[in-house]
Amino acid sequence: MTTVHSFEPVVDERSSVLVLGSMPGVPSLTVNEYYGNPRNYFWRVLYGLHELPVDEEYEARLAFALDHHVAIWDVLKSCTREGSLDANIRDEVVNDIPGLLRRYPNIRAIALNGTKAHDTFKRHFGKAKEVADVVCLKLPSTSPVPTKTMRNLDDRLNAWRVIEPYLQNPTNRI
Repeated sequence: MTTVHSFEPVVDERSSVLVLGSMPGVPSLTVNEYYGNPRNYFWRVLYGLHELPVDEEYEARLAFALDHHVAIWDVLKSCTREGSLDANIRDEVVNDIPGLLRRYPNIRAIALNGTKAHDTFKRHFGKAKEVADVVCLKLPSTSPVPTKTMRNLDDRLNAWRVIEPYLQNPTNRI
């Protein structure tokens, strides 16, 4: 098994929604980019919420996320894993998500990207006081692997629309 490490968070004081994945896959780690697998739906979903085409440059995509009040990080800081599948994750070490929420109090919703991110987050942080006032949303993975209910971009985009209210008035709690 290979030990892999997640990236630093992409976040600023304007962030109102924190998207948490589990751990970047091999293609993302190879190019050193969040959601760096060109088949992953994440960037198309994020831009699709605003009915805009995805920027080609990674730095422009990060700026777009921040400009639209979206922070990006992973539940896991490190783990051992062969390949990219969440099912292969072992020896989990979590990121300090409560600490991030203390530093960025405008975050009022956490979008958990997939079942592994959701389950790991709930197991480690479900009772953390910093999470008590934040809405936690379990969302379908933006992974390119189709499921019975998430077959394509439109399916994922429709499911991810639940974050829209948290983006519209980022400094006001709903």
